[in-house]
Amino acid sequence: MRASASIRIKFCSEEEARSILRAVEPDNAPLPPGLSIEATLDGSTLSFEVLCDRGPESLLSTIDDLLSSIQLAEKTICKRAAKV
Repeated sequence: MRASASIRIKFCSEEEARSILRAVEPDNAPLPPGLSIEATLDGSTLSFEVLCDRGPESLLSTIDDLLSSIQLAEKTICKRAAKV
């Protein structure tokens, strides 16, 4: 069964979105067979397309991992920016 999800997150700036994308990209490779994540940056909006042939549970787990990574990257980047 193929399942998919689209995620769009708007950040405060393009620089912040780009930094978060760079932070989470290493977590997205290599992926197991039957799973793909495509990320795009459009200004301050970061978009992810997740495709999964491994069932809905695997899709939900992947989305949870991705959002956790984004949240951690955002907290780290925002703390660092606040100190500058």
